[in-house]
Parts: sequence; C-alpha cells; structure tokens
Amino acid sequence: MSRHLILFPCSHMGNLLIALPHLKAMLDAHPQALLVTNIRYRELVEQSLPEEERLLFYPEPALAASQPLLRRAISYLGFVRALRRFSAEVVVDIEGEQKSATLTRLSGAPKRIGPPRRHGRWFYNVLCETNWSAHRWLGYASLSQPAAQAPASYLPLTTSDAGEEEMRQATVSLPAGPRVLIHAGATKTYKMWHPEQFASLCQRLRRMDCIPILIGAGRKDRAQIDRVQSFLCEPVSDLCDQLSLSAMVALMKSSQGYVGNDSGPMHLAAACGLPTVALFGPTDDTLWAPLCDTARVLRWQACNPACERNSCALDSYPCLQSITVDQILDQLAELGVLPEPTIIPIHRARF
Repeated sequence: MSRHLILFPCSHMGNLLIALPHLKAMLDAHPQALLVTNIRYRELVEQSLPEEERLLFYPEPALAASQPLLRRAISYLGFVRALRRFSAEVVVDIEGEQKSATLTRLSGAPKRIGPPRRHGRWFYNVLCETNWSAHRWLGYASLSQPAAQAPASYLPLTTSDAGEEEMRQATVSLPAGPRVLIHAGATKTYKMWHPEQFASLCQRLRRMDCIPILIGAGRKDRAQIDRVQSFLCEPVSDLCDQLSLSAMVALMKSSQGYVGNDSGPMHLAAACGLPTVALFGPTDDTLWAPLCDTARVLRWQACNPACERNSCALDSYPCLQSITVDQILDQLAELGVLPEPTIIPIHRARF
C-alpha cells in the first residue's frame, strides 16, 4: 500500500463541504493516507469524519499577514516539516490552487498529481484533466483517486455535546417559534443581496410568528448585519461571532429554515438538511448550487453576457438585487418552513 497525501487546505468552507465526500472516499481506499485541511474548519472535518485520526491541519490563522513575520515563518516551516515527515509516495492536490500546489512540491513525494495550471509541470508530474465548467463536486471528483460515488451530495454532519450545549446557552432567551436563520454577508460584495431587503424579510417573518436570527462571523458579516439592523425599528436576534462551528451545526439542525447569499454558511445549512433558500446573482449556480433536495436557488434573471462577476454590464446587479421578499417567502412556504396562517372564523350577527 502506497502512502497517500491528500491536500485540501482551502480557505472556503463551501468548497470544503463539497469536496469532503471525495476526501473520505480517498481515506477509505488508502489505509496509509494523511488528509490535510484548513485548521479553520477543524470542527467540521472532525464532525464529518468522526473517529478519523489521519488528519493534519494547515495553520492558516498563524500565517496571516497580521502575525509577526518570525511567527509566520516558524509556523509554516513546522507544518512543512510535519508534511515531509509523513514520507508520502503519492500526493494528490484536490484543491488545485497556488497554496496547495506549492505544498505538493514541498511534500517530497515522488508522484505528484494535480490539475493543469500555469507552470503546472513544476508542481506536478501527473496532470489530470479537470472539468471546472460543471458543478465543483464533479470537478473535485475528476481529481480524486478515487472519487465518491454519484449522486452528488454532502457528507452527513454529526452534532457534538459541546456544540449542543453552546447553542442552547446562546438561544435560551429567544422566544418560541419557527427559527429562520439569515446570513446577509458573503466573501464578495457582488454576492450580497441588499441589507434593506433582508430587513424587510425579517419584518415579514416576524409578522408570520417566525423568529429571524442573523448569523455570521468576521468583520464583513458584522458590517452587513449592522446595516440590516439599521433598517429595523426593532432589532432582530443577532448571533454573529457568538457561535463556534459545532454550535452553528447544532443551531442549524434545530432550526426550521435558512435564507442567505451564495456563501459557505449556505452550503453548511444545506449539508445540515435545513430547508434553504440560496440567493444567487453573478456567481454561477451551475458550479455552486447547494447539494440538497431541500434547497432552492433564486435568481431574478440570467446575467448579461457582457457581465463579469465584479463588473455588472447592467449596473447594480439586477440578477440578484431584483429578487423580491415575496419570492423568498413563497420558496420558504413551499419548503414547509412557514407556519400555516391562522384562520379566524367570522360570526355573523343575528338581528
């Protein structure tokens, strides 16, 4: 049995969730294997691959530009030393980006498998033709040795006792009612539906006796949530930066619905089996649609052929920004998220 090193140190949670079935298939097929993923998502990996010990985590937070140069150098060299200590005979780069390509070369493995890319022959000595025009699940499948079996889906996510308890503590003061999680942020501005529309959605949900909860993490999500709250007379529940990934999984598994932009949390909600409405604009849902029967993709119209993701030919991204609150509520109703309206009987007076 050859020693396989499987590389997927990706910074994006959605990419990881899509790739995990293939990463598991490779671990199952190769007893002497080591999987490298990003330490940011350690909890997700451990909850997707329970009892799996053949893991090595890429220390991305310690390599951030905000960290002292010496600390970054020590962290990176320590990680590369652990990588080489594995003495891989075969390395497979599933991510196919510059970071993972560099690690492929530094691994010291005699057989290095990866996708065609600029200067790819310097990083890999076995190139795999990859179809990046279909869903990314299929793109990762073409690189995996072997791939997970179709149909495309996420790995099941388990909850942890610690995550359940953290979630209960964070939601203990919330009123009773169907919880609808809302992620108003995204990694790119062109992926974000307008905060005023999210505020209107929150108001409509409250009138339907639902409990909208704003979720997210980091500076961009916090700024977007503050914009949403600024359009509301009465703020809605805000759990941004208050939950670990384990607690977020527990929250999603105990909620009734999810609405959000094309983002990692959208894929996480779908992976948890939560009825999901995903708002797409200039990004391609052919590549990034949620892999879940209880998920719906909304886009107002197809993008203009002259559009680029960060430059709208029609100005203001009507493909995304023209999506209406009513459309989202209709999708939530079809998914069974919204409570049935209460019918008040009319009593006719007798004279």
